[in-house]
Amino acid sequence: APAQDSSASAPASESAPASASSAAYNLGDIVTAIEAANPVTNPRDLDDFSLQNEIMLNMDNVADFSGKKSNDNANSALILAIQAQPGKAEDVKADLESYKSGLVNGMYAEFAEKEAQAKDARIVVKGDYVVLVIANTEGASYSDIDTAIDSALN
Repeated sequence: APAQDSSASAPASESAPASASSAAYNLGDIVTAIEAANPVTNPRDLDDFSLQNEIMLNMDNVADFSGKKSNDNANSALILAIQAQPGKAEDVKADLESYKSGLVNGMYAEFAEKEAQAKDARIVVKGDYVVLVIANTEGASYSDIDTAIDSALN
């Protein structure tokens, strides 16, 4: 195993200039950092089924992801960090924009606060990484969420 480790580090150092332009992020760490500013009550982890059938993402554009969503019907909290396939971040962003606009249809007055939070949802792209955050309906601030996203992606 140590021999494999040393051979693995040699190519990594050779590719350092390429990776310097596109940082690698731990997706779980991004979600955790943002959740500090946007607590997700009664969380449920997002899985492949959720991404394909709820968020309507083209999974061919997704290399990896981590995310959670409130399982409380009246709470809008959602945090999703995606590593897109190389060059596919804008396609992922477009899918997330479509999801966001579908949440803001004004059909249900009882979910007006949830829809208001979705209307202001953040979709941030950095390199091949895309982050979607919808603030919870329990007083989360998009100002604090913006700071958490910036910190997580730096």
